[in-house]
Amino acid sequence: MNQQEQITRIRVGYSKGHSLRFTGHLDMQRIWERLLRRSGLPVRYSQGFHPRARLNLASALPLGFVSESELLDFWMDKPLPLKEIRSGLDSAAPPDLEIKSIRVVDLREESLQSLMSASEFEVEFFDPQDPETLREKIKSLLNQEAIIRTRRKKTYDLLPLILNLDTFTQDSGEIGLKICLKAEPGATGRPDEVLNELGYTNTAYIVKRTQLILSTSNR
Repeated sequence: MNQQEQITRIRVGYSKGHSLRFTGHLDMQRIWERLLRRSGLPVRYSQGFHPRARLNLASALPLGFVSESELLDFWMDKPLPLKEIRSGLDSAAPPDLEIKSIRVVDLREESLQSLMSASEFEVEFFDPQDPETLREKIKSLLNQEAIIRTRRKKTYDLLPLILNLDTFTQDSGEIGLKICLKAEPGATGRPDEVLNELGYTNTAYIVKRTQLILSTSNR
C-alpha cells in the first residue's frame, strides 16, 4: 500500500457543552487543531511554512448555543483501529467536548458543509411559558406570507427556511420549542432569528442543537 492509499478520513460526532457556549467557530477549529496535535494520532497536515491539521467542521454553531450533535472530519496519513483513534481523541479532548462517535468515511465524499441539509434544535426558556400563548405565537408566525429579515446587509425570507416549529414538554415539565431549519449553502436559518420573530430576546432562552441532517440519508 503506497502513501496515498494509506490516507484515511475520519468522521467524528461530538458534543459542545456549556463551558464552550461562547467559543466561536474559528476558536473551535483551533481547539480541534490542538486536540488532534495532542492525540498522538498520525494526523495529516497541510504543506508550507505553517502546516495546519486537515479538518473540516460541518456547520458553524452560533455563540451562546450548546450542542449534542456536531460533526467534524479529519484526515490521517495511515489507518488505525477505531478503538485506538477513539482513545487518542478522548485523552486529548478538553472539558465539555465529548466524543460521541467515530467512523471511517470515503475520501471521495463531498465536504460536510456541502452535504448539510438541515439542523434540529431544542429551546429551553429560562422563565416558564404559557403553552397556549406560545402555540398561538407559533401559529401566527407560520401563517404569515413572508418573514423578511436582514442579515449581513442582505435581505431574505426566513419563512421557507423553517421546516418545523412546534412545542414539546421538557423533562422538567416546562414547555420548550423544537425547531428544524434548512441549513443548505446559501440558505441557512438561525433559531435566534425565529425566536426574535416570536418576541424573545437572546437573554430569555438557551438553544441546543440536537441533530445535523446531511443531504444523503446514509451519512
